[in-house]
Amino acid sequence: MEFKELTLNELIQGYVWLEDEQSYQCIFCGEKFEEGMIYSSRDKSVNAKRAIQEHLFDEHGGVFECLLNLDKQVNGLSDAQKDILEGMYDEKDNKDMSEELGISAATVRTHKFNLQKMKREARVFLAIMEQIENEEIVATRKHLEPEDDANNGHHPQFNGDLSGNLLHPFFTQYNLK
Repeated sequence: MEFKELTLNELIQGYVWLEDEQSYQCIFCGEKFEEGMIYSSRDKSVNAKRAIQEHLFDEHGGVFECLLNLDKQVNGLSDAQKDILEGMYDEKDNKDMSEELGISAATVRTHKFNLQKMKREARVFLAIMEQIENEEIVATRKHLEPEDDANNGHHPQFNGDLSGNLLHPFFTQYNLK
């Protein structure tokens, strides 16, 4: 299993489902939990799915901690961004975060705003990459594209009226707490 090949859902969950082995595998350490088996976890008997979920917290501190602590080359986050995300994860308000980090509450808000912007950009980028890499989308596109090259490379223009554009920052809701 290549870390770079994981889906967004697998990264969020912290494990992959191995169909051929009928088991769940931790993406951080490779430990497997076979479906149909009963595991002892936290002094109780649990199924494989619950066992992997508890494993992620007990052995790795949770998926959030693992992803946050990946190398900058993998998660792309600066130390300051990691500090803000950790505060958000711990549900701290801006004032508490600013005091802990030794920065102003306005700087905390700016970091949060920039993280929300990164989130929007990442979603759009993922959608763009799906347009390129998803075989079903590519096949549909090829089927729908006009056969003659009448456009001569000219693409339809995007409507510049942003009043209905939900991607424009003015129309995006922010929960900056």
